[in-house]
Amino acid sequence: MIRFDQFGWQFGEARQWALRDVSLHIQGGEFVAVAGPSGSGKTTLALAMCGLLVGRHAGVAAGSVRVNGADVATVPLHRTAQTIALVQQNPETHFATLTVRDELAFGMENRCVDRAEIRTRSAEAMELLGITHLRERSLATLSGGEKQRVAVASIVAGQPEVIVLDEPTASLDPQASRELFHSLADLCRRVGLTVVIIEHKLAQLLPLKPRLIYLENGRVAENSLFAESSRLSAISYQPSAGVAAAQKETSAPQPGPAEVLVDASRVTVELDGRTILNDISLRVHRGEVVAVMGPNGGGKTTLLNCLLGLIEPTHGSIRVCDMSVTPGTVSQLARQVGVVFQNADHQLVADSVWDEALFAPRNLKTLAAATEREADRLLEQAGLADRKEDHPFRLSWGQKRRLNLISAILHRPRLLLLDEPFAGQDWENASFLLEVIAGVLGAGPTRNGACLMITHDPRIVLRSCSRVLFIADGRILVDAPVPQAFARLLKMGHDAYVPAGKN
Repeated sequence: MIRFDQFGWQFGEARQWALRDVSLHIQGGEFVAVAGPSGSGKTTLALAMCGLLVGRHAGVAAGSVRVNGADVATVPLHRTAQTIALVQQNPETHFATLTVRDELAFGMENRCVDRAEIRTRSAEAMELLGITHLRERSLATLSGGEKQRVAVASIVAGQPEVIVLDEPTASLDPQASRELFHSLADLCRRVGLTVVIIEHKLAQLLPLKPRLIYLENGRVAENSLFAESSRLSAISYQPSAGVAAAQKETSAPQPGPAEVLVDASRVTVELDGRTILNDISLRVHRGEVVAVMGPNGGGKTTLLNCLLGLIEPTHGSIRVCDMSVTPGTVSQLARQVGVVFQNADHQLVADSVWDEALFAPRNLKTLAAATEREADRLLEQAGLADRKEDHPFRLSWGQKRRLNLISAILHRPRLLLLDEPFAGQDWENASFLLEVIAGVLGAGPTRNGACLMITHDPRIVLRSCSRVLFIADGRILVDAPVPQAFARLLKMGHDAYVPAGKN
């Protein structure tokens, strides 16, 4: 179905080849996982097999890519798209309409599919992805995870022969990720659909026994059955040794009363006739690292936006860093708070990676030689040392996320509000981001900051967090130290949010 013959690609003005000498075959009906470090060429591989590079991007190509026997460089894109479809990393790049119903129908309408058939396929795709309840919703009102499911559903409804998914679960909660993987594997078995998934959540894919293609520096470093991979333990996003010690540390109480950095009292948010947050109250003290978990659409991002002053509560009050939070205090809060938004593209504002990293301290008039040295060090550790002059939009999604965090912490904020900062990261880069966060907050009793991070990965929580907030349907269902929170989640039937081996 898909054949790469010594394929290579170098983007225009890039100094290195994104892909080099790639030769591989994917058979019809196969279930394939593509893995590798951030920036190793995974997304470029997806673009290449979908016919979105040669003739559509500035660059130099070598070799060939054939899909169903046809060279994608010579076939009109609309014809290639009928055979192979791509679900991109950023779901917002998919959308061409305003509502969920219209988005699912859009591709089929362009191909003149019968109206009754469009309704049938749309209903089946929404059922498969668990988004039937979103049918009449505006796309602009959806959470990031809900948008990802809509993007996948719009592709599934079109019934291509091949679906390529570029980190489709980056913003999905663990239960939704598990269900998506199993649904796609079931489609492979039932209808012979060919599925290629670029993914870091390999532990959830293991039971489905896909073939693994592992990339390093733009080359295929391994092509084997998943269970036989010699790299599985290294690439399955496993915490390093010392998990037990980390759990013990996170459960240790903070010595003495600590300063309250976040104080939200009875916060309710109503938007478009819906209650997004319902009577939320919480306090976050200096020294705490709080994981915010829960199903997509539960209100997690809305909570962080309220703490920033970007959304005004319908009822209730919020104080952050001893300031009363209102829409008019956002600029003052910026001096005390570091933010990473859910969508990496939404906070890229500069014309180069270097200027992006230093944007906050420059704007806040705190830029110094020491800050530039720190930026230089962090960009080096993030694998971006040779990308300083590149435009941030030339980076991969995972690289953008690392840049997002670097740009959010160089002004030394006291509070970090991070919305899925680990999306698109392998374990090595996730560990780097955790070290950056720890470096800002300080360590142990001397920790002078706090952090709320939305994350769907329980292993991240186990390694770095002291407390878990579990939010669903706009309410806090669990607020407890990590070990107790995991125990309660198991009793509530939310085993997907608990690390393997704990359930």
